[in-house]
Amino acid sequence: MAHSDLHAVDRGWRRVGPCGGLLGIQHVLAQPTKDGLAQGRVSGCGSRDQTRKDTVKRTVRRRIESVTTQKAVTTERASSGSAGGSQSVGTRRAPDSDRILQGLTTAVVVLDSALKVLDLNTAAENLLGVSRRQAVDRPIRDFFTPPDELVALCRRAVETGLTCGVREVAARVGERETLLDCRAAPLEGRDGRLLLELFDTERDRQIRREAELVAQRRVSQRIIKQLAHEVKNPLGGLRGAAQLLARQLPNAELQEYTRVIIEEADRLASLVDGILQAGGQPKTEDFNLHEVTEHVAKLITAEMSEGVELTRDYDPSLPLIAADRDQLIQAFLNLAKNGLQAIGARGQLVFRTRVLNNYTLGGEKHRVILCAEVEDSGPGIPDELRETIFYPLVTGRPTGTGLGLTISQDLVSRNGGLIEFTSLPGTTIFRMLLPAMIPVGSRP
Repeated sequence: MAHSDLHAVDRGWRRVGPCGGLLGIQHVLAQPTKDGLAQGRVSGCGSRDQTRKDTVKRTVRRRIESVTTQKAVTTERASSGSAGGSQSVGTRRAPDSDRILQGLTTAVVVLDSALKVLDLNTAAENLLGVSRRQAVDRPIRDFFTPPDELVALCRRAVETGLTCGVREVAARVGERETLLDCRAAPLEGRDGRLLLELFDTERDRQIRREAELVAQRRVSQRIIKQLAHEVKNPLGGLRGAAQLLARQLPNAELQEYTRVIIEEADRLASLVDGILQAGGQPKTEDFNLHEVTEHVAKLITAEMSEGVELTRDYDPSLPLIAADRDQLIQAFLNLAKNGLQAIGARGQLVFRTRVLNNYTLGGEKHRVILCAEVEDSGPGIPDELRETIFYPLVTGRPTGTGLGLTISQDLVSRNGGLIEFTSLPGTTIFRMLLPAMIPVGSRP
C-alpha cells in the first residue's frame, strides 16, 4: 500500500508526503493537532466515531510493519551488495606497475642528468647483454658502439625538456650489430632524469627470419626424404652388379675398380641411412646444456690444428633443459666442425652460452631461452648462400655434402628449438636456441 493509499481508507487521513515511510507516519500519529485535542482524537483522523478510528489505526500499524520489513530487506541487500562489490574489486585489482614494466618487450632505461643508468627493465637487460646490477651507475655510452648519436639524443631531451626520437640507429650492442629506434623523454617531477626507450628493429627482422627458417626446415625434410629414397633404391642394384662383375674379372688389378664401386655404394648407402634415421622421437631427459658443449669440446679438440684456439665463454647460471642429449650433441658437433673447417689452420673458435628472457622463438614467446653459440673467425658465409644455407646439398666447400646444417636444424627443431646465424667477414656465429625447463613453482 502506497502512502497515498492511506487517504483512500478515510478521506480525513492526512497524506504523509515525501518526508517518508515509517518515520513520517509515526510523526503524524504522535503529534496531535490543536483541533484534535479539542475533539479528543488523533491528528489526521477525520472520522467522528471510534470504530472508524480503530480501523485507521490498524491500517497504519500494518503499514508500519510492511515498511519496516521492506527497509530491513533493502538494508540487507545493500550490505551484501557492498561486500560483494568490494570483493569483486579486490579480485580485479590492477597488476603491479613493476610487473608491467618487466613484462614490456620494449627496452626501458632510466637515466640521471649525467646520463648514467639508474634502472632498467628485463627487455633492456636482454638488449644490452648485462644484468641490472652490472648496468646501474654506468654511463649509457658504455653499452653502444659508436655512442655519439644516442648520447646526442639524450642531451637534446635534457636541454629542451621535450620528447626526442631517432629511427634506425646503427650500433653494436654487446656482441652484435643492430638497428634501434630510440626515444628519450624527461620524467615529470624528476629534475634531469630521462626515460630512454629502445626498440630493437633488428629483432623484428630476426623473427621474420626465424619464420622463414621454420618453413625452410619443413621443405628440407621433404626434399631429404624423397632424395634419400631415390638414391638408396638403385644403390643395391649397383653394388650387386659390381660384385658379379668382380667375379668375372681375370686379375686383381681389374677387380680393384669394382672394389671402389662397392665401397662408394656402401658409403652412399650409409649416408642415406644416416639421413633417414637422423633424429627420430627425442628421448627427453633433464641436464645442463654445458654437458653438451663440453662433450663436443673434447671431440673437436682432437681435430684442431695447433694454430686454432678454443675459447669458452659460459654463463654459470644456466638452468636445466629437458631435451634429447644425443641429438643436441650431434647438432652442436656439426656446428663446431663447420666453424673449424671455416677457420682453417689458424684462427679462433668460441663456445658461448647465454640465457635470454622473454624471447620469441618460432612465433612463440618464452620466459627463458637457452643459447649455445659457436663463433669462428673464418671468412664468413657468402652472400649468395645466406638465404639457402639450411637447404640440403647447399655448401660453400668443394668437399662438403651440404647436409650438416640441414640435419642439425632438424635435430634442434625436434627438441623445440631453432638454429640461426649472423655472419660478417672474420666473425660468423651460429646460435642454437632452446626453451629452458621452468620449475613448476615459478610458472605464472
